[in-house]
Amino acid sequence: MTSFPTSFSRVPSLLFNQQQLTLLERTNFDIFRVSEQLTTGRAINRPSDDPVRASAISLLDARVERSAQVLRNLEYARGALDEADVALGGAMDIVNEALSIASAQIGSLSSSEEREGQAVIVDSLLDSLFRTANRESIVGSIFGGSSPGTSPFISAGNGAFQFVGQRGSLFTDIGPGRSIPVTLGADNAVGALSARVEGSTDLNPGLTLDTRIDDLDGSRGLGITLGTFRASFNGDTPFTIDIGSADTVGDAIDQINAAIRQYETDNGVSVLGPGGVSISGESITLDVPAGSLAFSDLANGVTAADLGLVFDPPAGFDAATTAGLATSPRLTFESPVSALAGLGSTLGSLTIKNNARTFTVDLSTAETIGDIKAALEAGGTGVRVEINEDGTGIDVVSEIAGSRVHALSIEEAGDLSGTASALGIRTLDRGTPLSVFNDGRGVEVLSGGTDENGNPAPEYDVDFTITLGDGFEIPINLDPSGLTTVDDLLAQVNTQADAALTAAGRPASDFTAGLTDNDNGITFFQDAALGGGISVRPENNSKAADQRGLLDGTVGAGGARFVAEDRATTRPDNLFSWLSDLAVSLRTDDTFGIQLASEKLDEAAESLGLSRALVGGYAQRVQDETLREEDRQVLDVSTRSLLRDTDFAAAATELTLLETQLQAGLAATSRAQQLTLLDFLG
Repeated sequence: MTSFPTSFSRVPSLLFNQQQLTLLERTNFDIFRVSEQLTTGRAINRPSDDPVRASAISLLDARVERSAQVLRNLEYARGALDEADVALGGAMDIVNEALSIASAQIGSLSSSEEREGQAVIVDSLLDSLFRTANRESIVGSIFGGSSPGTSPFISAGNGAFQFVGQRGSLFTDIGPGRSIPVTLGADNAVGALSARVEGSTDLNPGLTLDTRIDDLDGSRGLGITLGTFRASFNGDTPFTIDIGSADTVGDAIDQINAAIRQYETDNGVSVLGPGGVSISGESITLDVPAGSLAFSDLANGVTAADLGLVFDPPAGFDAATTAGLATSPRLTFESPVSALAGLGSTLGSLTIKNNARTFTVDLSTAETIGDIKAALEAGGTGVRVEINEDGTGIDVVSEIAGSRVHALSIEEAGDLSGTASALGIRTLDRGTPLSVFNDGRGVEVLSGGTDENGNPAPEYDVDFTITLGDGFEIPINLDPSGLTTVDDLLAQVNTQADAALTAAGRPASDFTAGLTDNDNGITFFQDAALGGGISVRPENNSKAADQRGLLDGTVGAGGARFVAEDRATTRPDNLFSWLSDLAVSLRTDDTFGIQLASEKLDEAAESLGLSRALVGGYAQRVQDETLREEDRQVLDVSTRSLLRDTDFAAAATELTLLETQLQAGLAATSRAQQLTLLDFLG
């Protein structure tokens, strides 16, 4: 309350008035502060009101705002996942209807006319699946993967469909280190790409000056840690080398070379020869004609070791030791073709057969892996080129889903350059696993045949018989042990054929099994003088000949060559392929084909069930995260309110007291202004 200052016994009127005015202004300011709190509803309106509380309020404001954004993200995620569940449910309905048709038509009582009519229904199911696969949610195309802005499926002509979406998913952010996928990519039953062709060749890229540091595995296999390390010439005082700013191998070499040259200038010595610091193969090299230059890392450092400059046991670079340890560059789309040590030959042309179309691709002018990718993907080939996970080679996957006639095969071209094999992407090569034949069903052989007495009967294990042009027959009994690749198959056929020819007193050159230099397919060659043509017939109800395409081969070169049908083709393992197979099998009255399509549709139904369960799990996680975020937001808002908001009862009481104080101060000041000297003398 404003009062007369008792510390003053006798004061000038000016000092008294100033003192009273200060006290009245302070009271007025407090009234203004409380009035502002009552008007705004906030006890803290600016940081200067209470710096400690204001800091806490600022932190809570950020958390509340972040919670609001997370809740919006979760709301979008819930909507997207609900749409994904509906889309997967629609796809499941399509599969169930197709399975019902297949089940009804497998029986022998179904006529070709009935199957033709059911094929029309399957065509309509394909149209429904196409619409379902392009369905959109609040975030875009459900099956578009990481790029949902465009429709993931387009019509590729010839009754086929092409997936142009991306692998992976689009994720919604729900906090640091936490996210939830809201789209489905290529790895599901609706939009799966083909799992092959996996490159079988380690292209073994070499080091170049333009190789990025991030694209090196380093000599320890842990990448390159940029930083500072030391070098010592002939055991003298070490000097430091800093490559912390290097982006490419050329940058690092320039910085290493500059540091060594500076050491030479500072100490009046000659360390490097004319070759300086350079590269060779996968290693950094140093030309040290005299003396020894050793590198070491600082405490807890690994830069020199990652660059392959540290040896175990410790040693230095000298006239005899010029190359460091391999830095293991990873293959990238910028890798030069000239630096691919594993290529083995000069690139020429190769042939791509996809979607019932044939493309000859010339790679002779390709300078980088990116050029190879562009050439293979150009012109509507319907393939996608990717670097494999190990960064050692390329994979080619097909985007075209359709019946077997739409499947992908990669062959050698007429220039006989061996380009497809050199790149490791020929679909049927000697190293091709037999397990990939027939859409991944593999091949079967007979084994363990017995007679009526239970005794071993090798004649019952004969899978097929090869008949040469002059009628000579060669029985082939394939042994399942060790039969894993095309080369294993060819070896067994040649071994048994040689034995049969030798036993008959005929030259082994009468027959050879192998591959052609261009067209895909297991190939049988016979001496042209035998005339006629080679034929194959199955034995003992074995499926081996049919599964290897030997029953659908073509005879060429005047009967001297028999090329089997290529059964190592690849296509996307998705619903479009299997529905197309079912439609074709119904139209061609192929009971076995209907059965195979039914089996694949069963697998697709299981995959759809797993995808739907996964989406359901994500939806449940969204619900749980929403509840947690709402609880967190309520707690933050409550705490912020306690710190920031006005206590109206306390503020109103304080305002009343301040008004009373102001009135009392004004009254006291007024009475004091009426006092005279006589009042003090009395």
